[in-house]
Amino acid sequence: MSLLVTLTVIIAVFVLMVLSDVPFSGLGVGVGMGIGLLLLIPQRRLLNELGLTNVEAKAIIGAEREHRSGLADLPPEARARREVRRAGVFLVAGLVLVIVFAVAVFYFFGHAGQTVEEDAPVDPWFGISFFAGFAALCTGPAFLWQANLHKKRADSWREIAAKEVR
Repeated sequence: MSLLVTLTVIIAVFVLMVLSDVPFSGLGVGVGMGIGLLLLIPQRRLLNELGLTNVEAKAIIGAEREHRSGLADLPPEARARREVRRAGVFLVAGLVLVIVFAVAVFYFFGHAGQTVEEDAPVDPWFGISFFAGFAALCTGPAFLWQANLHKKRADSWREIAAKEVR
């Protein structure tokens, strides 16, 4: 329901802006925040009715997901191994992206200042290196950060397992 209301409001505002000759530039952040607030009205109302904060609601939802997936039934040592595997996957992906970034930057800046003859064929790798480097720059640190988070979770599950043994 909130999606339909939000879409109706967005269309009405844009139609009014076009009819009033109001420029669209500089409105991106405000429009995005307004759309987000409109879409979150039902969720905020439900949280207020239940007397929950966002953090508490996320914790409840996370616990329910773990319970439904069967993850909550795993012993702490199995959960630690699972987190170690996830950390390894994110670490490898992050390191590969760091290498992709380094190669793309080397290629891009190595060819960026060169003059090209007018009828010379286009170098597709120049454009590919820009976009690959940008994508690797955006995602590589996030993958490395996720690897660190999963490693910390694995360490905490190992501590819980060690406490249970005692």
